[in-house]
Amino acid sequence: MIGRRTATVGALAALLPNSSRAQPAWPTKPIRLIVPYGPGGSADQVARLYAERLSAVLGQQVIVEDKPGASGGVGAAMVAGSAPDGYTFLLAPTAILAITPGVRQVPYKSDDLVAVCRLSTALLPITITNALGAKTWQEFVALAKANPGTYWFGSSGLGTITHLTGEVLTRTAGIKMQHAPYKTIVDATGDIFDGRIQMVFDPSFVPYAKAGKVRTVLIDAPTRLADLPDTPTAQEVGLDLKGFANRAWFGLFAPKGLPPTIAQRISDEVARIADTADMKDKLLMVAQFAHHQSPAEFTKQVADDKVYFTALIKDLDIKLE
Repeated sequence: MIGRRTATVGALAALLPNSSRAQPAWPTKPIRLIVPYGPGGSADQVARLYAERLSAVLGQQVIVEDKPGASGGVGAAMVAGSAPDGYTFLLAPTAILAITPGVRQVPYKSDDLVAVCRLSTALLPITITNALGAKTWQEFVALAKANPGTYWFGSSGLGTITHLTGEVLTRTAGIKMQHAPYKTIVDATGDIFDGRIQMVFDPSFVPYAKAGKVRTVLIDAPTRLADLPDTPTAQEVGLDLKGFANRAWFGLFAPKGLPPTIAQRISDEVARIADTADMKDKLLMVAQFAHHQSPAEFTKQVADDKVYFTALIKDLDIKLE
């Protein structure tokens, strides 16, 4: 009788949906975190800060892999085409999911990537070369107006947040500059040191500003940075960059089909990490502030930003092809 009952229970269990059965443990092997830009930039810095802490709490190594190319498209395509098993993630900025897919051809389908959680929001520093001799934003604007169209601003590629920042900034300030897109923003370092380009906007240049190699003349943030206490905010000089500070984010994405339980586990761990004083301090050192959003919240954010940037690009008549 007992044998018959056991067999019946086993047969019924076999008929239950997969979701009702015990799920395999995760993670059981190292996790790849793809950064679609070169080493040393803001994306790489944020990735390594979170990877170190996630490795500790997940019990498996989170390995950062830099895959630059096509303004982030190479790395994004790699993740979009990966298995949705929780072992490949993309660390992406606003542009890859919320800007460029809507305005030009990209080597990936944004619908093949799902939002996992938001990691941080960038504080956008406006940094100029020392070669000009300008020490303030006002001095730089005066020089740019006296030399229309001869100065260049560098970005990490067409349609990136650094590109759009430059377009909005120059129009708002009433100055004319040319755009120099780089494969990665790190590639612009030597050129701004030597004065071949005159301005960049990436947070990764803040350490160079602290070292005196370049000069950060403004920062688009609610308050001044402790690391650059003499640098005014854009608001302090009357410059409106149209809310870029809140829309310049880094977030985690995964291939479509990622089990919701894995997405929620990652999001919960990120929320705890982002709330620690140590992580907040480390992010501020690279001009980011900790800003977590859950899968649902971040999915809505990405959708809202798509609408915002599509309208902005149309209004500014920016050509991304």
